[in-house]
Amino acid sequence: MCKRSFESPGVVLEGGSVPPSLPFLSSSDALFEKIKLVGYGVDTLVLNVRYADEHYQPVQRELDETLQQELDYLQGEAKAAETSVISDWAFLNVPLFVEPHGAGRQWRWLLTCRLLSLTISRGTFNNVIAQVRFSSEYLWSQAWAGDALVKMHEFLIGIFGEHIHLQVSSVDLCADMVGHDFSLANYEQDFVTRARKQSVVYGPDMVNLDGRIPSYLRFSSSGSPISCRIYNKTLEIEQKSQKTWMYDIWKRGDVPGPYGGVWDGVTPVWRHEFHLTRSFLHNLTGPIEGAYDLLNQFQSLWKYAVGTSSSGDDEHVDGWLRYVMPTEDSHRERWPTHPAWVVLQSAFSETIDLGLGAVVRQRIREKNIERGLAAIMGYCSTQAAWLGGEHAAPGADISLTLQWLYDHGQEYLEEKGRDFLAEVRRKQQLYGSEGIEQEGGL
Repeated sequence: MCKRSFESPGVVLEGGSVPPSLPFLSSSDALFEKIKLVGYGVDTLVLNVRYADEHYQPVQRELDETLQQELDYLQGEAKAAETSVISDWAFLNVPLFVEPHGAGRQWRWLLTCRLLSLTISRGTFNNVIAQVRFSSEYLWSQAWAGDALVKMHEFLIGIFGEHIHLQVSSVDLCADMVGHDFSLANYEQDFVTRARKQSVVYGPDMVNLDGRIPSYLRFSSSGSPISCRIYNKTLEIEQKSQKTWMYDIWKRGDVPGPYGGVWDGVTPVWRHEFHLTRSFLHNLTGPIEGAYDLLNQFQSLWKYAVGTSSSGDDEHVDGWLRYVMPTEDSHRERWPTHPAWVVLQSAFSETIDLGLGAVVRQRIREKNIERGLAAIMGYCSTQAAWLGGEHAAPGADISLTLQWLYDHGQEYLEEKGRDFLAEVRRKQQLYGSEGIEQEGGL
C-alpha cells in the first residue's frame, strides 16, 4: 500500500484542530502509532442454493418430493408442539431444528441452529430452492472463509444432493479498530460517500446515540446494493449481541502488517462493516456469482468499499466511502484521507490464517478439479454427438474428440488473438493457484 502525504495546513482532527505545538505530519504519525486493527474478516455470508445439471450449472427444478414430505412432517410436528422440533440433520454435530413456521415469501420451511439458518422453498417461485445464512460465530471460528464454505457445501449436499450450485446472495466484510474514537468525529462533514448513482453524499443516513454520544453511523440502507455501518462494537456486544467470544479474537494479535494490534480489554473497538448484495456483486466488471468465486475477491471488494490512497503530483483517492480531514478546499472529495481510514484500508491485504488454510485450499482445489473434469467430459461427449461421423462411430473414444479440440481450439485462439498459456497464467492469478505443483491424481 502506498503511503500518503498529509502535509496540509489547518487540518481538523477528531474533536478539534491539530495542537499548534505539533507539526501536522508528526500528529499524523502519532495517530498511526495508536490506531490499530484488531481483526477483520467475513462476518455474514448468505448463499442461494439451486439445483445443478451434470456440469454444475444451475437449473430450475422443483424441490425433491421426498424431501418436501419429510419437511412437511417435521413442520407439522412443530406446529402441534407449538415450538421447534429437532431433525435428523446436524451441522458439525450441532442439530438443526425445524420451526413451526416458514420465513415468508417463498420460504415454506425454516431450519435453525446456532451456526446457521436454512430457509427452503418448493422451487416453484424461481430456481432458488434454499438460502443458507452463515452465523458470525461460525465464520469467525474457522481458519479461513474457504474452510467455512467447504464444510457448509458438504452439509448442503447431504440434504439436497451432490448436484447443487451455490450463489452468493450477500456478504458482510468488516474490520475492527482501536485507537480512534469515531464518536468524536464530525459525522455531518467528515465522511464522503458515493451512495446514489455518481453523486457525492456527505454524512450518514442514520445516527444512533448512546446518551448524547454517537455510537452508530449508517451509510445507505441495508437494502441498497452496498451499504456501510460504523459502530461501537464493544458497546453493541455489551448491550445487545453478547458476542463476548470476539474479545478473544481481538486479543490474539493475529492481524498481520504494521497496523495490526492487540486489544487491551478496555479500549472501545469500532467496527466498519460493509454489506454487499447480489445486485452489487452481479454488476461488477467481473461479476461474482458462484460462492467459490468470492474467496479470492475479498481484497478487491474491500478496496472498492474503502478506497486506496496514492500520493503524487495528481493525487487520486477513490472508494465508495471515505473518512476525511477538512481543509480549505471547497471540494470535499479532495480532502485528505484521515489516518484512521488509511489504517482501515490495509485490512484484507493479507489472509488471517490460523494454520488450516492450506489444507482447506487443497480440498477446494481437489473439488474444483473434480468438477472441472466432470464438466469437460460432459462437454466432450456433447461435442462428439454434434460432430457425429467417426466421433460417434462404434469403437470411437475420447481421443478423437480431444484431437479435434486441439486442432480447432488452436485455430479459435488464433482468430481471437489469444494465447492459451497467457490465459492459464491470468486464471492462476484470478484463482490464486500460482505455484501449485502438478499431481498425478485427483
